[in-house]
Amino acid sequence: NKCESEKTGAVSAAEFWSLGLGEPFPVSAFHGVGTAELLEQMFESIDKKGTAIEGFGTKAKKLAEVKERMKSRTKKNLPGETDDEAFMRKYGVGKTEESVVQEYENALAAFDEEEAQEEIAVAIIGRPNVGKSSLLNALFGSTRAIVSDMAGTTRDSIDAVMERPPPDGSDELPTIYRFIDTAGIRRKSKIVFGPEFFMINRALRAIRRADVVLLILDATAGVTEQDRILAQKVADDGRSCVLVVNKWDAVANKDSNTFDKSVKYFRGELPQVRWAPIIFTSAATGQRVGKIYGAVDDAINAHRKRISTAVLNEVLRDATLWQPPPSKRNGSQAKIYYCNQVSTRPPTIVVFCNNPTMINDGYRRYLDRKFRESLEGFEATPIRWIFRGRRARDV
Repeated sequence: NKCESEKTGAVSAAEFWSLGLGEPFPVSAFHGVGTAELLEQMFESIDKKGTAIEGFGTKAKKLAEVKERMKSRTKKNLPGETDDEAFMRKYGVGKTEESVVQEYENALAAFDEEEAQEEIAVAIIGRPNVGKSSLLNALFGSTRAIVSDMAGTTRDSIDAVMERPPPDGSDELPTIYRFIDTAGIRRKSKIVFGPEFFMINRALRAIRRADVVLLILDATAGVTEQDRILAQKVADDGRSCVLVVNKWDAVANKDSNTFDKSVKYFRGELPQVRWAPIIFTSAATGQRVGKIYGAVDDAINAHRKRISTAVLNEVLRDATLWQPPPSKRNGSQAKIYYCNQVSTRPPTIVVFCNNPTMINDGYRRYLDRKFRESLEGFEATPIRWIFRGRRARDV
């Protein structure tokens, strides 16, 4: 702006080439110099790239028409209104002043109805110094977080947004990921009130606002008690989870059986998230980092999956026939009638039975395992089970 001089205006604007943001346009808002060239360039860019929002022009035209009606609503005729319609409007028939105001409000509300593309929130959590920030940098291919060998370098949650383009030749929209790099979470007994206390709270809050949680583990250190606590936290909050075992390149003496043994080890040590897929990666070398995107997409689909009631009851009938519900010593038997899925994120199944107190944790785990074996798509999400009592005659 302020380049109204014909001699020095273009020269002054040329200095802004050094910013690397494209061609600068010398204009003068006060005198109107250069505004026509700027508008022409804007129009050509929209026409070529198709960057205009779909339906925006129609909404803007409708709003302009209603604004004109608002201005002239006290006059004899409204825009586009005949004399007969104006005469009828005086007696409350047809378009009244109240209807014009309502049209104006509806035209304004139409701009708010534009749905923004959904972001997939992915929280990266784990113990201190397991490679969370390094994994974030490897996912982006650039330095987005400070990395150091000293534990506790990350002091606050860091949001980083990435737009992943669709496959070639596909009409799908690009996928937007919001990765949340969190501070390392130590044991509660070691946390002192102060900066660490608040950064741990932000890290736990990131779990609750995430769609998928990447639980980072250290392949060289194995599973610790703090890893089990974090896994339980993810399951309790109902978040879909992917186990990312980092520092796989630092494991010595690997052979053909190391991978299978490692999967069995992590499954056995983390029964809280036994349903979560496991990816062995190396943030330092980038090994298998690209597979995280596919695992996140599968976890999102599993977290939002819905199964019909008929299929659920068929699986439930087979499970109860294979292993009947528990009974008491006095001979009373738990009876399961039917079930249905009431919600998603995570999938929640309500089971109706005669006495919910007789369904112990062991039988709940049995039903969870049988449903996962019989139905596809629940590999990366917890399933919430709710047992409600109901009399047989009510069923």
